[in-house]
Amino acid sequence: MKGLSITGFIIAALLFLGAMYLQFVIAPHVASLEATINYNDESGISSMIWMQARSFQSTLGIIMLFGGILPLILSIIPALKFKNKLAWLGVVLSLVVILIGMINGTHMFS
Repeated sequence: MKGLSITGFIIAALLFLGAMYLQFVIAPHVASLEATINYNDESGISSMIWMQARSFQSTLGIIMLFGGILPLILSIIPALKFKNKLAWLGVVLSLVVILIGMINGTHMFS
């Protein structure tokens, strides 16, 4: 069970770093692109760039959402069974990743 908790924690930590990148780098860039859309542009290039960036943000959010479920399952078993502190940390990180994935990948909080 110790190996299971370590594996769950490592995956959760890596996904947590990805979720922080999504939340604090990609999401502000998409918001700034949305603010700079030129609606008088005949070709619509600025809106196409924004749509591609928003699509990437949603896709990465969905990856974080479903990717966070794996370390949650891997960490919850040793956390509940053996009260392993590293496993509890993996559970908390996984829940944060799932929440950030829901914020950016779905329209749940928009």
